[in-house]
Amino acid sequence: MPVAKMRALCSIFAAVALSGWAARADEVSDFYRGKTVTIVVGYSTGGGYDLQARALAKYWPKYIPGNPNVVVQNMPGAASVVGANHVNNTSPRDGTVVGIYSDAMIIAPLMKVSGIQFDPRQFGWIGSLASRPTPIIFVRSDAPAPTLEGARQKENILGALGPDATSTYANLSNDMFGTKFKLVTGYKGGAEIHLAIARGEVHGRAGFDWPSLKRDHADWMRDKFVTVVVQMALERDADPDLKDVPVAMDLAKTDEDKKVLELVLGTARFQRAFSAPAGVPSARLEALRASFKATMADPAFVSDMSKLSANGVTYAAPQEFEAYMKAVYAYPTPVVERASKYFSQ
Repeated sequence: MPVAKMRALCSIFAAVALSGWAARADEVSDFYRGKTVTIVVGYSTGGGYDLQARALAKYWPKYIPGNPNVVVQNMPGAASVVGANHVNNTSPRDGTVVGIYSDAMIIAPLMKVSGIQFDPRQFGWIGSLASRPTPIIFVRSDAPAPTLEGARQKENILGALGPDATSTYANLSNDMFGTKFKLVTGYKGGAEIHLAIARGEVHGRAGFDWPSLKRDHADWMRDKFVTVVVQMALERDADPDLKDVPVAMDLAKTDEDKKVLELVLGTARFQRAFSAPAGVPSARLEALRASFKATMADPAFVSDMSKLSANGVTYAAPQEFEAYMKAVYAYPTPVVERASKYFSQ
């Protein structure tokens, strides 16, 4: 084929492809224009999930084709299972409803979490805007046992939401490290647990992030009101304040222990993960993903997030969720069974 003719054909193919892409973009823009996208938050108002979802709702419309309005709807219950069931069973599957739930929801079926009516492997994952690099279990300094060794001998009462990090991490610690944490569940959000700690209704909490504790409760740090019992982390935090605090992975005694920790604690990488229900048209899902990622780089959004989270924006792509799920859903049965009991206790 003559070179000139080949170039002409390539130009035609490129034009056709570009035309198809433009048509898809116009279709998505036309769909979203004048509509409202609802973010269903599986927790009550005032907590980290809620505040960060509201920050996203402020900036996301700028990047979604058609610039729809974005609003937040709180749907607390059963540690966000209520919200997850609603979004993935009864809400429209057209790209106008997305959800944010417990980071443990990504492995909920594997962990046999009670009441779930979905498979997160089928979600239309959009992206995550935050991670939990150093989850901790902390208690009031006047608690019966403010150290790990003491917590193996005496009971500390921890406030919890339900089948998420606030209960799962405590259950894991009791089983693997021999602690005697007692859980009081049913709180609607982290803010309520912290209020209960301040009032003395409970001694502490599991699953909160160390940098956030330092920033959100600077007065607690100043007055030495609380102390960290154990770092529920896969790696040691570089903060010198935690240099003498035991790390979960260092306490693991066997290879199976380590795999259990990787399964349970690994979801902390996707602490603020957003998803749409299965069945959203592919062009709209890709638009949500691309616009979400673009929002993560918006300077004003990053500034707002730095005020809400000590870790700022730590974006994770949908492909990272999918790779994690592919790995852990193939874990040996004994590992899964051990991990799953921590969610059901």
